Amino acid sequence: MRLVPFGVAVVVAALVFSGLGAAPFIDPPEGFHTEIAREMLARGDFVTPRLDGVRYFDKPPLLYWLISLSSLPAGPTPFAARFWSALATVGVAGVTAYLGMLLGGFRVGLLAGLMVAANMGVFLFGRFVKPDLPFIFCIMLAYLGFALVYLGRGRWPLALLFGALGLATLAKDLLGAIGPVVAVGIFFWITRERPLRPWLPWWGVAVFAAIALPWYALVELKNHGFLWYTIVDNHLLNFMRQRAFPDEDVPLGALEFVIVTFVAFLPWVLAVPGGVLSVIRAPRARATDRLWLLFAVWAALVIGFFTLAPFKLPHYGLPAFPALALLAARAWDETMSAAPGAASPRALLLPVLIVFAGISVTMVAAGANLLPLSPEALSAVDVTARNLEARGQVPTATPMAAFAGIIRVATSVFLVGTMALGFAFRRRAAGAGVAVVLATVFGFLPLVGNGMVEFARLRSARPIAEALAMRLTAGDLVMHEGSLENSGSLLLQLPVPIPVVDGRQSNLAYGATFPEARDVFWDAPRAREAWATPGRHFLISIVATERSVVRALPPERVHLLIDRGGRRLYSSEPDAR
Repeated sequence: MRLVPFGVAVVVAALVFSGLGAAPFIDPPEGFHTEIAREMLARGDFVTPRLDGVRYFDKPPLLYWLISLSSLPAGPTPFAARFWSALATVGVAGVTAYLGMLLGGFRVGLLAGLMVAANMGVFLFGRFVKPDLPFIFCIMLAYLGFALVYLGRGRWPLALLFGALGLATLAKDLLGAIGPVVAVGIFFWITRERPLRPWLPWWGVAVFAAIALPWYALVELKNHGFLWYTIVDNHLLNFMRQRAFPDEDVPLGALEFVIVTFVAFLPWVLAVPGGVLSVIRAPRARATDRLWLLFAVWAALVIGFFTLAPFKLPHYGLPAFPALALLAARAWDETMSAAPGAASPRALLLPVLIVFAGISVTMVAAGANLLPLSPEALSAVDVTARNLEARGQVPTATPMAAFAGIIRVATSVFLVGTMALGFAFRRRAAGAGVAVVLATVFGFLPLVGNGMVEFARLRSARPIAEALAMRLTAGDLVMHEGSLENSGSLLLQLPVPIPVVDGRQSNLAYGATFPEARDVFWDAPRAREAWATPGRHFLISIVATERSVVRALPPERVHLLIDRGGRRLYSSEPDAR
């Protein structure tokens, strides 16, 4: 029985690590996160993160420390940078499986551990260079520590609880680690359990403080104003849309956020209402029965808070996914056990069957050109495209032909899955049905990984970097127009600092206020002056031509070398190649 979390971890590792380094960095966000780690290692400064030499304070350093470590053998490769998100995904699945076993036994643990990874949201972000999955892993470790103490497994797991919350503050942010504390408070309010003092031992608070606070104190000491920026401007004012240093991100509306979160957790989200109803109706005499409430509260808190918050991005619902997986697993387990009040097998299978059939029909129609998939359909959930459109620019179209082969195979996967699920529906076999759903999703997600590779190649800055590296000589000037995080991976391959033209509205906006950034951020007049000086100059632009600074440059000194991935490379001299 104890091998269930290990078995789940092995299966999920095979899923998320397969082809992990095949895709080039996607900018944003992967390149600039990886470059920050590279500069941290190169400078030997593990306190103040920097990008292009500019101080960066939007994220704490845990991810950068880890990438620095994994980059030591072969440099900051895509695999080395993505390794920690993938490993955290495996950890989240294993911890969720263990919690499921504590709460509901073998089958709940097995199903919850697989469900939390077998969805689009966790799978995609488990293969991105972002801090979200390491943060969620820390949160789940904290919940595990709480659950063990609550179930009477001793006091030592409190160290896990407070230590994991401390790591969460270094993985994502200080305020994010408060969320589980709020959820536990609501849980105790619902269950009316007292006293609370035993849950806050002095040594537990000391463990949290010893892990979380030193870095924040050191950064504030070396960069006065950091705490105001990271707590007030980057969080409190951000949620109210009143930032003093806004970045480019365009938030989702409330309905958009709910839809994106719903789709990201398909098909398991369809069983979540049944799991919630079961938790609400169940007696609460045992500690295990009461503990289910905590995860229902956590899921509702995360999704409800960000639905109502003025600022939210597509991935903000991810921390709720382990709790949703536990609730969905409970619903499936009760149906398979024919528990009193549980949904019938057909009631649980029918919504999934409809979704699978709808996906199959859509893919068949698209393959036959009866329902062409427009590039705008992909851009609708593309954060970069949304940011460009908000600035009045047309994002680069993604040719759907690049995904034709993947769509054909995915169509076969869903057709087979739909037919097998239809057979299970007819036989009222919930166990066979959930096995079919898991097999279908696990067969589909590697194709999503292949699609990510194709998308990354279309959006990658690598062609620009390679073209520039072939031409760059000592003394050449290289400028970037627009926020630098959109082309962060360029810095991994270029040996020169890059001035940024009209790019202050970015994650570096606050860092740009420090004295050393004065020569990094240029306005258009300064760029024109530099372009007029002798020598060869290069400009990488993410700005549409009609809005670009190139319109103000002498036409005879503007030569377009390459236009790829939504970026254009210009030179002040004709290309000799």
